[in-house]
Amino acid sequence: MSQTSMYPHEIGRDLIPELATRVYSSRLDSFREAVSNAFDEGSRQVALTISSHRIVIEDWGNGISSYDEFRRFGQASKKSRAGEVIGEKGLGKLSMLNLGNIVYFETNNQKVGMRFSMTMTGFSKPAYGKNNAFVEHRGTRITISQLSKKIQISEVVFYLQRAFGLRIANGASISVNGQPVRPISTLDPKESVLFTLPRCDMQVTGNLKADKNGRGIVDIYVDHVFVSATEVDTRRSFSGWVNCNSLTPETSRNNIVQDKAYRDFIRHLRKYASRFPLKTTAIDRAKLQLGRELNTLLKSYIKDMNIDVSREQANSFKNKSGGYHCQHKRDRMQGIMVHANTRYSKPLLGRTISEEKKFYGSTSSSVIRWEYADLGNDKGPIYFVPPNMIYCNTSNDLFRFAFMKSNYYGPTWIRMLPYLARVAVEINKESIRLTPDQFNQKVDEATRYFLKQKNILVN
Repeated sequence: MSQTSMYPHEIGRDLIPELATRVYSSRLDSFREAVSNAFDEGSRQVALTISSHRIVIEDWGNGISSYDEFRRFGQASKKSRAGEVIGEKGLGKLSMLNLGNIVYFETNNQKVGMRFSMTMTGFSKPAYGKNNAFVEHRGTRITISQLSKKIQISEVVFYLQRAFGLRIANGASISVNGQPVRPISTLDPKESVLFTLPRCDMQVTGNLKADKNGRGIVDIYVDHVFVSATEVDTRRSFSGWVNCNSLTPETSRNNIVQDKAYRDFIRHLRKYASRFPLKTTAIDRAKLQLGRELNTLLKSYIKDMNIDVSREQANSFKNKSGGYHCQHKRDRMQGIMVHANTRYSKPLLGRTISEEKKFYGSTSSSVIRWEYADLGNDKGPIYFVPPNMIYCNTSNDLFRFAFMKSNYYGPTWIRMLPYLARVAVEINKESIRLTPDQFNQKVDEATRYFLKQKNILVN
């Protein structure tokens, strides 16, 4: 079929409830989307009024310029604007239907005043008037009625503090029921250039500093709006935040798209973090033995399932504290390994990278790095961090359970099997496309595979 005979997609109205209620994982995301839209329209002030029967969100931005353009979805028209623009495809306004059944828009764009409403079935016909007919000042007022659930004001305030703390620190104003929203007390908004991504010539800015209580977890911002927290290097004592506008948030803005730009960003961020001091983490022989068993199972799974794991930078560099951020060039491992600069307990002190290579073995197609973390129950006992890190969280209660002395609990490795199976699925780049049911089915398949490898299940 020639290009001239192609017809555009037509979207049925049944898709709108799906986009409104399932793209965003929390109703709190709706408040972020409303505030983001206000900032994108040039407002430096957003006022929220929340009661038991309605929510009002008012801004002092440019107003809605075109009714017809406003009610379109899926067009990335905002990205052509100068400066930092948070929104992209116009889906954020749909999220407000998560909060209530009817959303009213009143706007003043200095040329004309408009008022219309939105429900799951569509938009009402707009009413027009003088520019100040509905809103006295330039800007937009959104009123959400027939609320679906009671709103906890304290939860909204904390969410907005986290999402917009940097913007508030730089002069933006957000209030809830007349009370100003302040940045989280631990946020230091001082910003400097950390490094430049050569692939796109984009500066990455932020504030990272040595912190004896730091866990090596970094808050990631895009357009100076919080997206997610990521484990960068849990072996090191540091904390802080970074902003990188070359990253692409997922549609829900609760995570980052795991593309080449993200992998390049993470690689340079880990290199930058190598300047911070290493923690001393004692890993005894039993924990290493568990890691070896899990590693062997995972290697077999990756090979037999033909999983394409993104290969990251395998060249090493020595960090300022004397350890290695990744394997040394002459000992490069094309396989799964534990880092050599983990501080082992006495029986294993001094193990070299070459010895680790013999201990863990290798595969021929990918580099997956095992780390030991001390993050308590905030993280699972074993978990995967894209693009290529697996963490054994030694202070998690379930990880400790694996080493309890009892024949009733079975061998150590089998107690970690549910978490290893989850990692085995997540490590596949295609797993992000799975529905929850499909994901769980893959986890079951991985579990059966591991049990067969140990000759516990037979075909």
